[in-house]
Amino acid sequence: MKATRRFGSPKNPIPGHDGFTVVELLAVMVMIAILAIVLLPALAGTKSDPRAFQCLNNERQLILAWQMYAADNNDMLPANDFPYLTAYRTFANKSEMRNWVVGTMASPLDANWLPELTDSNTLLSPYLHDPKVYHCPADNYINPLTHGLNIRSYSMNSAVGTTRWTFYNYGSPPLGAAVDQGWLSGVSYSLAATGPWLTYGKLSSFTRPGPANTFVIMDENPYSINDGCLFVSAVATPGNTYIIDYPSGLHGAAGVISFADGHVIIHKWLDSRTYTPTIQPQGGGPGIPFHPMPDDVDNFYLASITSALR
Repeated sequence: MKATRRFGSPKNPIPGHDGFTVVELLAVMVMIAILAIVLLPALAGTKSDPRAFQCLNNERQLILAWQMYAADNNDMLPANDFPYLTAYRTFANKSEMRNWVVGTMASPLDANWLPELTDSNTLLSPYLHDPKVYHCPADNYINPLTHGLNIRSYSMNSAVGTTRWTFYNYGSPPLGAAVDQGWLSGVSYSLAATGPWLTYGKLSSFTRPGPANTFVIMDENPYSINDGCLFVSAVATPGNTYIIDYPSGLHGAAGVISFADGHVIIHKWLDSRTYTPTIQPQGGGPGIPFHPMPDDVDNFYLASITSALR
């Protein structure tokens, strides 16, 4: 009787198993070949982008600093209502401009002035000592106002944060209250302290859509970025979607987004209009017309992670 040929080490036998048959080995090789056929098309043309991972790490540091600020300030979030065209560098009453980050990329005085990022009126500065954290390594945009790189690539959800500048210049909402309704309606700017949309002035206020589903910081398109506030419409219905400020698509048509619970993702945009500005340089935010983007699928996603109806 001819013995079945098996492969294995007779000196170190596996208990209950004295080797592998040729058929078993062939079966394993066939399975590996099938997996290769299935996976290779999906992996074709892909490669790791170290700049995207550095951007991800930057936002991890920013969102951690934001959470630490709230922990050190009785749950209150830092201000997020910087005047989007007003230069910080030469403004007389700088304390009125205290914000999570001061300065605007729409001013030649601020756009590449690094000291503003470590200034005491930049409320996250005690937690972030390296100005490079504020700049995405993929952001090589040359600001026409300064003919140099912007010092900052990130902005904060306009529904997140507290008021300071708005109080000193408009008297409402109260100092330290949650930010106003802004461009959440998509079609007009509102300084109303209350309205149909939730805004978040405390870390504990993220009731809907919840801390894991409400974005805080995102890399903004370097062409549209000005102040530290990213205005996004919370309205998204069929035929009724809008872009106010443009997200960045510098990571292969993807952007980096951090959430109130601290997690950070790289999100792929599906409609090129989302990250392709049709405005003047550094011209996002209030003071410009809203931008209808009918049925931009990314707007539905952005609206869902920006705010919720009260």
